[in-house]
Amino acid sequence: MTYLEKWFDFNRRQVELEALLEQTIAEQSDQSLTLKEFYLLHFLNQAQEKSLRQIDLPDKLHLSPSAVSRMVARLEAKNCGLLSRRCCDQDKRASFICLTKEGQTTLAYLQKAVEESLSTNTDW
Repeated sequence: MTYLEKWFDFNRRQVELEALLEQTIAEQSDQSLTLKEFYLLHFLNQAQEKSLRQIDLPDKLHLSPSAVSRMVARLEAKNCGLLSRRCCDQDKRASFICLTKEGQTTLAYLQKAVEESLSTNTDW
């Protein structure tokens, strides 16, 4: 198998796993979360004080700033209580996106489901 063939095989497998995880997360979350929304919760959970400036999220999520803004707005509109927003004290134009206790609980549950899905569908 050439390196190019290996790359295409890797890419195909990644797309398959992302689809599997997307389905797992949608089925397991009461809020019908997407994979990118799961990533958002994960990165917030990893951050100091469980919060990140919204302008720092596009790089982590591999999305445009406007796509991140729409994602956060969608989650707020769902009124599911997974995250909150607060103004930055140093720069009133910036805001922090914060993971709530409900968000931490939901994320922990989804992480278990994702781990289980990966363990049964991969040969790592």
